Amino acid sequence: MHGLSSRRVATSGALGAALMIPLGIGTASAGTTTVCTGTLTGTYDAIVVPAGATCTLDGAVVRGNVKVGAGATLMTYDTVVRLNVFGDQAAKVNIIDTNVWGQIHFTRTKGEIIIGTAGCKVDPIADGNINLQNNYGPIAICMMTVKNNILLHNNHNRIGVFDNTVRGGIQVAGNDSPAIRLRNNTVGHNMALRNNDVKIAFVAKNNIIGGQGQCFGNDIAPTGSGNTAGGGLTGQCTNLD
Repeated sequence: MHGLSSRRVATSGALGAALMIPLGIGTASAGTTTVCTGTLTGTYDAIVVPAGATCTLDGAVVRGNVKVGAGATLMTYDTVVRLNVFGDQAAKVNIIDTNVWGQIHFTRTKGEIIIGTAGCKVDPIADGNINLQNNYGPIAICMMTVKNNILLHNNHNRIGVFDNTVRGGIQVAGNDSPAIRLRNNTVGHNMALRNNDVKIAFVAKNNIIGGQGQCFGNDIAPTGSGNTAGGGLTGQCTNLD
């Protein structure tokens, strides 16, 4: 969690532009969409962060989705999102001490993605999947309760998955990464580490897995110890107990 401060961002109401746009037919929420280009508190039906903008949600409640545009930055602190948080080609995403009732799904993000806690002190939730694909910045997922799965596919930078409770499974597949580390996670189903090209360090340590620990086709093979799996450790995971 390098570079992450535990101090919440100070706010004074809703700063920056907050343009209200009626939602169209067929959207997941009723009401209005707020275009966020500054810092927002309070309650909103849905939020869009336009291309190139920076949006901070501090203590906010969003009844619907948060959509992040290309080149945009999203920072959330102590916020509740009752549907999904998603975007393509964002600049940077920090979802800190934030409960997301739906999915977290980002693709082709240029900068860092941090999902979890400020200093790993509390336990936010994701009721759906955390699904990160083809992102270019470092990824850290820390002390989350995830009711479905963590899916990390085809990403291109460092990955850290630490101290999470995942009721589904963890899939780490097809990533081209300097380092991948999974530590102290409790996983209800399988933890699958497949076809990753790792340059420096690939570590799986002290994970409790309800299903299988599956490691196949990785270059380099994972190392570590203290892992347990109800369905057994298989492939390149065999000696990681």
